[in-house]
Amino acid sequence: MANASQLLGSLRDLANQGPPPGMIKDLTRLTVERVMRDKILLGLVIVGLFGIFVGGFSGREERPAVKAVESHEAAQPTAAKTSVVAPTSSYAAGDPLDATLATDFVKWWVSGAMDYSANGSAKSHATAFHWMTPEAQSIFEANFWPNDLAAGIAQGQIVGAFQPVGVQAEAINPDGSVVVGLSGTLVLQSTGRPTTQQIFADILVRKEPSGLRVAGLYNRSGPPVSSTVY
Repeated sequence: MANASQLLGSLRDLANQGPPPGMIKDLTRLTVERVMRDKILLGLVIVGLFGIFVGGFSGREERPAVKAVESHEAAQPTAAKTSVVAPTSSYAAGDPLDATLATDFVKWWVSGAMDYSANGSAKSHATAFHWMTPEAQSIFEANFWPNDLAAGIAQGQIVGAFQPVGVQAEAINPDGSVVVGLSGTLVLQSTGRPTTQQIFADILVRKEPSGLRVAGLYNRSGPPVSSTVY
């Protein structure tokens, strides 16, 4: 009984002292050699270590991937198409008509407006009236192309001719229109002696979106041209 007690005490002392350092080193060396010789055991050790490594990462909280936001252009409202409308005014203030251009226009216009030939007067006057405002046409017909004179020339009862003497610009109005002076000689003949009349007129030329127009006429010659030829 005493021997058993002594043996038990010796074991306690050995446990308290711990294994000698050389024993731990020898056990570690023997374990490593055993593992290296046994390939199956080596594989199990590697698998275990890999499982521990992967398990450590798998325990982390995974953040959801940031979803790419598809960008798109905001729809722009379609702008309404607007057409530019020409101004109703015939001309813009401060944009005067060139005096030389107005003079050349009157020279061309007079060749038809003052045509008193039997064959071409009707067509010539129709063309000239196209380049006149209605008001200017009425004044012109009353002074230089009355119905009785137009009928007499068309029927061959009256013959006539106009010879221009001078066509020149006289003034530029504040609104941009140009006054062109016209002078010449009108000769009319029926059965008797031909009559001669000196013509002096002021012709107002205005620039419109569609072109130049005779917008006014003032007869400075005196009485209107008459079909009464002596």
